[in-house]
Amino acid sequence: MTDSKIEAILALRGGGRSPVGRDRIALLEAVDRHGSITKAAQAVGLSYKAAWDALNAVNNLLPRPAVAAQTGGRNGGGAVVTGDGKALITAFHLLEERLSRVAAMFSDASTPIDPIVLLRSLGMKTSARNAFRCTVAEIRQGSVNAEVILRLNDQVTLAATITEESVRDLGIAVGQGVTALVKASFVMLATGDALPAVSARNRILGTVARREDGPVSCEITLDIGGGKVLTSMITRDGADELGLRPGTAAWALFKASHVILAVE
Repeated sequence: MTDSKIEAILALRGGGRSPVGRDRIALLEAVDRHGSITKAAQAVGLSYKAAWDALNAVNNLLPRPAVAAQTGGRNGGGAVVTGDGKALITAFHLLEERLSRVAAMFSDASTPIDPIVLLRSLGMKTSARNAFRCTVAEIRQGSVNAEVILRLNDQVTLAATITEESVRDLGIAVGQGVTALVKASFVMLATGDALPAVSARNRILGTVARREDGPVSCEITLDIGGGKVLTSMITRDGADELGLRPGTAAWALFKASHVILAVE
């Protein structure tokens, strides 16, 4: 039986130079431990020349050297990993850890992969139509998931359901600024004066500011107050049935689990 586990392999490369991957980072760490290129080469199983060439490649990648010669001492000098070199080690492991999370998603065939979650794991920008800068007002802890209450403005709050692990990993705390991301296709719309009786945790009243029709879909932009707008993508037939046009009052409805949080 073949191993279906997927492994993420990271390599850093600049200016067409030789890439710096896990092996060279391990060599850099060995230099930091031993203070000697010779001892570091022995520790990772390389010849002195191979280690020297690899470290030169690392130095060439950075604006300033990652490894510098150190003179003096009982043994006639050695090598030291600079501040830039240590920063490279730390950054490499952080990126590798994030890529490993993504690899784990692909390895679990039973779990569908949400592209928004995938991009969040990589720390990349996303194409989510709605991106709100909010302040964490409350965190309601659970055994597995937590509900994070976000203050968008004086009139509007949002609720996001994320795992307790994500709360810890993102370092989310009350008073912290976060970005809440919601895909336009996740936002349902309803009309009527009364609050709709639905299970969606987020129910925000707004006024249609703009409607853009396509052959099948329709993009509705709601003014939700405080200079904020929220965009929904629904079918054109649905928009016609609800009578959505500029000036119409409408409720935006979306699940707390559809709110993705991002931190800087």
